[in-house]
Amino acid sequence: MTIKAILFDKDGTLFHFNETWGPWFYDVLFELSDGKHDLLVELANLLNYDYKTKTFYKNSPFIAGTEGETIRIMLSLLPNFEEENLIKWLSKKSMSVDGKPVDNLLETLEQIQEKNIIMGVATNDSVSSALNQLVENNIKRFFSYIYGFDSGFGFKPGTGMQKEFLRETSLLANEVIMVGDSMADIESGNKIGMTTVAVLTGPLGRSELEKKADIVLNSISEIPSLLQKL
Repeated sequence: MTIKAILFDKDGTLFHFNETWGPWFYDVLFELSDGKHDLLVELANLLNYDYKTKTFYKNSPFIAGTEGETIRIMLSLLPNFEEENLIKWLSKKSMSVDGKPVDNLLETLEQIQEKNIIMGVATNDSVSSALNQLVENNIKRFFSYIYGFDSGFGFKPGTGMQKEFLRETSLLANEVIMVGDSMADIESGNKIGMTTVAVLTGPLGRSELEKKADIVLNSISEIPSLLQKL
């Protein structure tokens, strides 16, 4: 097997998920509930979010869904908000998130780059939020292709971003690894015929990810060694 490219998910893969988004989401719910504790609790429960520990449960729609999907769920408890305004507000708030990188992120990306592997990002986050995190952590230079739910190619577990990546790189699916921490990441890679690698830096555990992924690693820091084997 000759691997020529890797398409990475972002949150839970390049960045620890709960450490990045957990505290931020508490602040979002606190502002939206306008000091009403009962409303904050209702919003948290609706989105499978533990407001006490400021972490997401593994079945939270925020983990694998898009910003728009999360907002539409929230609106059921926020009748005074309009969807478009809430999307703009939440997008602006997301620009304050830098992300907590997984261990050895920079070193790992450098090792992969040294092997002349093309790298891209396919996230269900917005492109602007993704770019902000990559720039703030000085890793944007490693990624030639960056796709978000608002890029026009759909979102995971759909395969639109993967198809566009293959089109732009002129590669075959079996020459690409799809790396992610959620079922949506793995399912999207499986559907199109990419080798799927799951990582344990997101909310899901090994036993769950092994059901769908070709390979399960502790983190992306193990990818350089995996490339040697493949």
